[in-house]
Amino acid sequence: MRKLVIISFCCLVLSACATVSKTSDGLGYEGYNRDGETVEGTLTRLRNDPGIKIRTERRWTVATSKSGRVIWSFTPKDHPAHPSFVKREVIEKDGRIYINTSARCGSEKHVCDKLARDFIQLNNKALDHMSTN
Repeated sequence: MRKLVIISFCCLVLSACATVSKTSDGLGYEGYNRDGETVEGTLTRLRNDPGIKIRTERRWTVATSKSGRVIWSFTPKDHPAHPSFVKREVIEKDGRIYINTSARCGSEKHVCDKLARDFIQLNNKALDHMSTN
């Protein structure tokens, strides 16, 4: 399944987003998200959705849509950004494949920035891997 997820991300372009104050740090997201559904509320909603498969991978809770196009990664309790999640959605636009990434982070901005950078790096590794094969 993990290889399928990595393959799904080939030729993807990362755009990260969330809500609140604008930043100019090049991450492309707006920082700590205080409004809307809580991290716990999102996980509860996904657990109750029959179209979502929940699994634990390396202590992270991972929720995947049956189509495989949307993946939520929830931090483990001992992660510095906990409670947080990163949502990645594969989309097609103008004949190209993209990944739209958003985060809901319950920690300080610098910790949330690191979480975003970690996922950017993960996606870039998948892109590099796919471009060399």
